[in-house]
Amino acid sequence: MSSMTAMVVAPHPDDAELAMGGTIVRLLQTGWGVVVVDLTDGEPTPLGTKARRAEETAASSRILGLRERVCLDMPNRHLEATLAHRTRLAETIRQYRPAVLFGPLGGDEHPDHTAAAELVDAARFEARLHKTPLVGEPHWVPRLYRYVTTHGLARERPSFVVDVTAVWEQKMEAVRAYASQVTRPSFGTGRCLVDHVEVVGRYFGLAVGCRYGEPFVGREPPALRDLDALSAPG
Repeated sequence: MSSMTAMVVAPHPDDAELAMGGTIVRLLQTGWGVVVVDLTDGEPTPLGTKARRAEETAASSRILGLRERVCLDMPNRHLEATLAHRTRLAETIRQYRPAVLFGPLGGDEHPDHTAAAELVDAARFEARLHKTPLVGEPHWVPRLYRYVTTHGLARERPSFVVDVTAVWEQKMEAVRAYASQVTRPSFGTGRCLVDHVEVVGRYFGLAVGCRYGEPFVGREPPALRDLDALSAPG
């Protein structure tokens, strides 16, 4: 992995792509190492199987250019912020030692997403502790950013929006790799997930003066090293 590593924690395979697939591609293009940690394998779902979901995840990762992706095999639909799950994620943080951590924004109608948001907070703290039975050396991740999932009910004002216009088609190709998940109308909305992602991307892009954007909420305020960013549209 690169000395500058970003870890993206996702409740299920496809959540990372749906929320921040473009940002993942841009990080990789600029020399960052990126590891996606799927807490569950995402199954069962109406049209999926464990084998099909694994194939879709591998295909999507290839499209993004990801070389590091792990699944912690926590229970889909019954994900909870237990001590055992916190320990497993904290040890994964110690293993990869990221400089930046991404996780889902809380206040989500999907219980797994809400639990994942809590787990990221707890594991980030636990990974730094000394004198624990955790495997690996203590590690503190200095920056935690929240992405907005497709089930998100909380619509906080984003701390920043990443312009992903140049890599949007690559992101959407990675999203469409999850054919068992994104091509059927979502329950209650009648829209496919690909349509939802398009609308959200356009909305946040327009908010900052570009075509497509991905929003993030910062746990800590981001620092501007290049003050030319002050004059950016939006």
